[in-house]
Amino acid sequence: MTFAGGMLLSTSVPALAVTATDTVARASVYAPAEDTISLRSQTLEVGSEVALEPIEVGGFDVEAAPPPIESSVAGVGEVSLLQADRVVWPVDPSRTASGFGPRIAPCAGCSTFHDGIDFNPGVGATIGSIADGVVITATEAGGGLGVYVEVQHNIDGAVVTSLYAHMQYGSLAVAPGQRVTAGQPLGAVGTTGQSTGPHLHLEMYGADGVRFDGMAWLSSHVNG
Repeated sequence: MTFAGGMLLSTSVPALAVTATDTVARASVYAPAEDTISLRSQTLEVGSEVALEPIEVGGFDVEAAPPPIESSVAGVGEVSLLQADRVVWPVDPSRTASGFGPRIAPCAGCSTFHDGIDFNPGVGATIGSIADGVVITATEAGGGLGVYVEVQHNIDGAVVTSLYAHMQYGSLAVAPGQRVTAGQPLGAVGTTGQSTGPHLHLEMYGADGVRFDGMAWLSSHVNG
């Protein structure tokens, strides 16, 4: 506290600064002041008539700590997947650009096998979850996928994951571990990552991680 006071005095009153031509020794404003602390002892007198009674400690039960939550996603506890009864399109399906399967690479570094399907609903269009589920990934650092979200679903008793890529920066509307419902906004159509223009790149895969044709799957499952 003494040092802080010295700094304030030195900067607020420059006239007190010591120069090389001073001949009279001055006490440094940085020198710590001598602090004197006086301690007075305290005593407590207890009369002989005061009796000290022992304290009885009551019984208590010891419960084992609950087992740790198993984590299926980094930083997210395992969340049960409820059966999804409704399946919807993530965006307007009337405008698609690239289907699933072999293709001519549209850009340098792009693959010649398209793992998903591309929709062109327009830049900024809202992207919705295809069904009820749990968000397992939501990031703006997705490399070639750009800003993307992954949602895991339980559909007809099978685990299905949907992936939505190339979203706009700042548009993420969900977080990992969050439950979502069919059609709930996840983000907005953009062109982040390895992209040739604004579009939604949708990938779908099962528990084995193998991508399949999301257009064919959605066409046979959409019911809302």
